[in-house]
This record gives sequence, structure tokens and C-alpha cells, in this order.
Amino acid sequence: MKGSRRLGSALVLGGGMAGLLAAAALVEYVDTITVVERDRLPDGPEVRKGVPQGRHLHGLQSSGVQAMDTLLPGTMEGLFAAGAHRVAMPTQALFYGPHGWMRQYPGEHFTVGASRALAEHIVRRALLGHAHVRILEGAEATGLMGDAGRVSGAHIRHRGTGARESVDADLVIDATGRGSRAPQWLSELGLPEVPATVVDAGLAYASRVIRPPDEATGRRFPLIALQGDPRSGAPARIGGMMLIEDGTWMVTLAGTRGAHPPLDEEGFLRFAQTLRHPLMSELISQGTPMSRISGFQNTANHRRHYDKLRTRPTGFLVFGDATTTFNPLYGQGVTAAALSAVTLREELARGPLDEEGYGRTQEAVIRATDIAWAMASNEDLRYPGTTGPAPTARRKVLQRCSDRLRITAACDPVASQALFKALTLTTPPREVFNARTLRALLRGPRHPARYDLPPEHTGLPAPTTNETYTDETYEGRTPMVESETEKKAVVAALERLGAAWSELDARALGEVFTDDATMIAFGYLRKGRDEIATRMGEAFQGPYQGSRIVGDVLEVRLLGDSAAVAVVRGAVLTAGETEVTAENAIRSTWTLVKQDGEWRVAAYHNSPAKEDMPV
Repeated sequence: MKGSRRLGSALVLGGGMAGLLAAAALVEYVDTITVVERDRLPDGPEVRKGVPQGRHLHGLQSSGVQAMDTLLPGTMEGLFAAGAHRVAMPTQALFYGPHGWMRQYPGEHFTVGASRALAEHIVRRALLGHAHVRILEGAEATGLMGDAGRVSGAHIRHRGTGARESVDADLVIDATGRGSRAPQWLSELGLPEVPATVVDAGLAYASRVIRPPDEATGRRFPLIALQGDPRSGAPARIGGMMLIEDGTWMVTLAGTRGAHPPLDEEGFLRFAQTLRHPLMSELISQGTPMSRISGFQNTANHRRHYDKLRTRPTGFLVFGDATTTFNPLYGQGVTAAALSAVTLREELARGPLDEEGYGRTQEAVIRATDIAWAMASNEDLRYPGTTGPAPTARRKVLQRCSDRLRITAACDPVASQALFKALTLTTPPREVFNARTLRALLRGPRHPARYDLPPEHTGLPAPTTNETYTDETYEGRTPMVESETEKKAVVAALERLGAAWSELDARALGEVFTDDATMIAFGYLRKGRDEIATRMGEAFQGPYQGSRIVGDVLEVRLLGDSAAVAVVRGAVLTAGETEVTAENAIRSTWTLVKQDGEWRVAAYHNSPAKEDMPV
């Protein structure tokens, strides 16, 4: 590398797959790379608290795995050595689309059957093989250093001790995922609001790991996808299962708004039985559960258009889910991040990152996700109840082309190859619909042809075990133990807020709230994290200067996996006050939601406390 193209230091905010791959793209061009990660990282392939989607089915498409191997040679070999499976597409996959089963024509593409935890572990291990890369665990960025013209580092808070430091860097990359606060950080530097597009089908997941009734059954069914039918006008009910490491299946059930899968034992199987084909429910009923049922609902397609900002600071890039988030149903997130990382490395090789270079690189990184964004958002807009921009004429044409391709791909090898090039993000749509494919579409059937399962996938074996599933089957824990752990996490979130108030730190207090939180306190309504932090900062300089809050959590109720309500008895003690009295006592109600593995306050309301209601 020429000296002018090298950078001295880089901070990558976020140690998930996107952050690790972004760091891998920098290896040849930066002298020291620090990845800042909120979690304490496990030594092996374990699901992290900060990756709630880690308990669900993930698609590692051939283009993405090959991109990882380009960035970190040996990644693919490491995955297979650790027990991951190569599943040829569609030769070894069973796809039941809107028009029935697809024929299993030979193809050149594949997907890798592996858990998210295993994939992340292999990538992280390969990245840390570079001596100039380190991961700063248990830390998070709270803001950017610099000004509207240049970002010069980030403010870091160590979560265990609360200690704060400012870290200089020549390049800062935000890879903090769906919960990215980059728009707020840029606003604090004086930059304009980042425009965004959201397409939300209201999809919810329910997933678990099960063991097949025998090894042969697992090999016969390495991948099954039962898709919804948007033409029906009803909410989608979707199922997917894939053979992963340790000879187990990862099973995910999903439904759009109005058809969310339950998280209890009976409801999970009952939902599977409502899918458009009974194959998955039969396999689920014959398998042995190896994990609890986990839910996930943060599935909207969300694109923040950093590429459209007229003013952008140098020294800063946004990457991965922090810029473009996809409905996880389509299995494109990790692959899109890998392709974006290859693009980032190519842009670094082109020349120095001056003002023009940063703009060019940010646009290229976002452009690398265009195919995945178009596919996911176009498909989601077809389901009832989806919120988002009205379909344009261009979108409608793409949807009709997609329908035609699926009908033909079920019975034509050329169309089948084209479809899987698109699904694995191998080829842009304009190249998918080449002359050869168009000829196949014109020759294809006017109406869908129906095919039964191949002979080798019929006649399921009888159950081989009479074991009864108990809560102790998975991870040595029971739901009750897990519930108590979550309740403690809710209380810890409230304690963080109390600590921030005691320090009169309005910004830290605001961080405990969600972006769109509401706060009704002392007769005033505040809306949004920013307004709450601003108004509380003013209060700390005025009537609440020197104040603190005290209280006892009377009750915590969990409302599923990601919502909770807490009731607190306490008071705000102003300067000089030392105890709770009848005059200053209040009751407060807190509604909390779990975002990116951390509990945050979505709504707060307090009221003076009285013992009895007047009769």
C-alpha cells in the first residue's frame, strides 16, 4: 500500500457479524483496528445477549460465504470443520412456494447450514488472527467526536464500571445494527436529519432447535422452506428448517401481522400444522426439542439513506444493519454485510479516503445491499397490513416478473438457476433477466404446474422415542429461572436510570429510553428520547438541581419475551430532603421493551400516591 492510502487507526462500533466483516475489510489498510462491543464475548459458539436474533434461522448464502472467505481466508473451511453443512440449492432443498413444490434441478449455488453463533465464532476467531486487531468488550459508543466536517473518534462508556473515555481514530465505522444511534449523533454534530424508508409487514418469529428422530432423517431433510402466498389476501404463515451443527435442525415459524406464531409448546406445533403443507409439522412432532422456543419481532425493512445526505463528515461510515436492515425471513442480512465488506475493501484500494472518497465509499457500501433491499421490501409490500410507501409502477412490474420467474422455475432448469442466482444475491436482477432467462419465461407454463414431493422425501419414519419434553431439556435452565433473570435485568435498567439521575446526567438518563418513548411526569408529557434528555437536562439545572430519586420496585410482570411492566413506589428527593413523606411519595408505572438484548423504557407515567381510592 502507498503510505498516503494507509490509516493509522480505526474504530468499528459493534462486534456482530457486520462489525467483524467491516473490520476484516480494513485489515490491509489500517495500522490498528479496535472493535467496540457491548457484550462480554463467549469463548465458543454461544448465543450472545446482544444478538436476540441469534436463536433463529440464518441463511449464509454461497455469495456471502465466498465473500467472507475472500476477506478472511479459511472461513469456509473453518465452518465445515466445525460441523456446518453445505446444502446445494435447490438440489438438496425442498421449497414449497406460492405455486407448490419446486423441482430439485442441479444448481451451482448453495447455502451453509450453521447457527448464527457458530458463524460469528468462526469469523471472530479468524479476524483476531491479525495481531493489529483487538476487540474492546463490555463497552459502547455514546457519541462521536469532531464536528460537521470531520469525525475524529468516539466517546466510549465501559458498561461494567461506568467509566468513560474519548478515543481518537482516523476512521469510525458504525456497525451497531438495527438500534444504531448514528442519526442522532450526526444531528448533535450539526448535520441534517437522515432520511429513511421503512417497510414493515409486522412479521414475528418463533424458533427452537430440535434433534431429528435419526441421523438419516436429518440428512434427507437438510433444508425445507414453506413460503406464504401473498395472492391469498390473508396474513402469511411461513416455516423453515435447516440442518445445522451437531446434527440438529434449527426450526423457525413466522407469521405476518395477524398470524404471529405462539411461544408455548402446544401453540408452536398447532401453528406448524396450519402451514400450507404438513411436512414440517410431521418432522417437528417426531423430533426431540433441544432448546426453548424463542420469539423475535423486530423485523421491519429499514433503510437510512446516508447516501442521499448532501453534507457528510469525513472520517465516518455507516455499515450493515445500521444503514439497511432487511426482514430476516429472506436470509439475506449476513450475506449482504459480507458483500458490503468486500465493496468497502475495494473502495479502500481505489484511493485515499478524502472528502470525495468517503462519499463514494458510503454510497458504494449502501449500493451493495440494493438487491436484497429490493427483494425483501417488494415482497413484504404484497402482504395485508404492511406499512410502507405505496408500491410504484416499477415495483409492480418487478413483482409480476418475480411471479412469472417462480412459476417457470418450478418446472424449467434455466429459470430455476436464475431464481437461485437472485435468492443467493449472486447476480443483479438486470443480469438475472438475461436473454436466456427471458426465453425460458416466454416458453414456460401460463399457469403453475403442481409437483409432489420427490420419492425419497415421502414416507416419514415412525417416531423412535417416547421421551417426554421437559423444561430441563434445554441448557439446564427452566423458564422460571429465565424469567427471574429477565426480571432482574428489568430492575437493572431502572437502576441505571436512577444512577444517571443521581449524577444529574441527562444524556445517560435518556439512553435508558427508546427512541420514541413517552414520559408523563409531574403533569408534563415528553415524547422521544431526545426531548426527554433535553427537558431533564433543563430540570437538572433548575428545580431538580442536587436532587435524586429513591424507590422500591413493587412488581415486575413479563409480557412475553420482549416486553415488561414495572410498578415502583418512591419519590424525588430535592436538595436537602432525606426521606419519603406522604407529600412527596409517588407511584410510577414503567413499560419496558427489549431492544438488541437490552431493556429500555418505552413509556413512563407517575402519579402522587394515596392509600385509598375515595368511595
